[in-house]
Amino acid sequence: MSLNKIAYTALVAFISVVLTLLATGLLMGRSPEPAADTLRPIGAAELAAHNHRDSCWKAIDGKVYDVTPYLPEHSGDEALTLDWCGKDASTAWHNKRPGKAHSPSAALLLQSYLIGQFASSATAAAPPRQALTTPPGAADRSPRPSAKVLLGLAPGTYLDGIYRGQFSDRGEMQVSLQFSLREHRLHDIELRYLAYAGVNYLKLSEEHPSYPVLRQYRQGIAHLEGQPLANLFDLYEPGQVVEDIDAFSGATLRASKIISAVRDALNRGVYQWQ
Repeated sequence: MSLNKIAYTALVAFISVVLTLLATGLLMGRSPEPAADTLRPIGAAELAAHNHRDSCWKAIDGKVYDVTPYLPEHSGDEALTLDWCGKDASTAWHNKRPGKAHSPSAALLLQSYLIGQFASSATAAAPPRQALTTPPGAADRSPRPSAKVLLGLAPGTYLDGIYRGQFSDRGEMQVSLQFSLREHRLHDIELRYLAYAGVNYLKLSEEHPSYPVLRQYRQGIAHLEGQPLANLFDLYEPGQVVEDIDAFSGATLRASKIISAVRDALNRGVYQWQ
């Protein structure tokens, strides 16, 4: 290929890139985001009035967007989209799939629907964080890791819904559980499977020598019912949770399996919307 042909090919490629940028920007009429002090303040009450298909406003990261014109073009679940109309939809925006935000191109498109500043976002007080309690006599021990570090994500990242997770070792599932998450609290925790070395502990009678193992798991789960996610790590101190800790020294290991199963469920994301 001659140098002239190479130069011509490069020029065509360059022009194509320029035209693409123009098509996605200038020709679609998108302008830079206005400064915050030039946006009209919109309060929670006004936002809440636009909560239906004919007028759908959403607050995302402190700004309000009128996404009504986009609703017919949205390819996702319409019911789920409409559920966030008239509300602060920041959590849903940053969790198109659990833990995965919308794409940069979607963020660019969103700016074309910007209509105001969410007035409540600047003045709303942050909800108090649930502090982890320190059991008596724990002052001389190393402090437990923070819940934020152990969960791997900050509170508020996980959406409400039903979750399922499990703990497996060497390819063998040992623990499987299901729970509901509502406003970052654990509810309806169900032990769906509990086995080890071929023994199904959920089918053991109370007279069986290994039944206390099942009782410990149930005590740990009962302790978590209705608790904030952060309290999941109370189980790292099973002496404060399990009644018969002296009878079974493996309580710490079992608590860790419950924690691992819960974290697996959170990593998998919502199993079923409520």
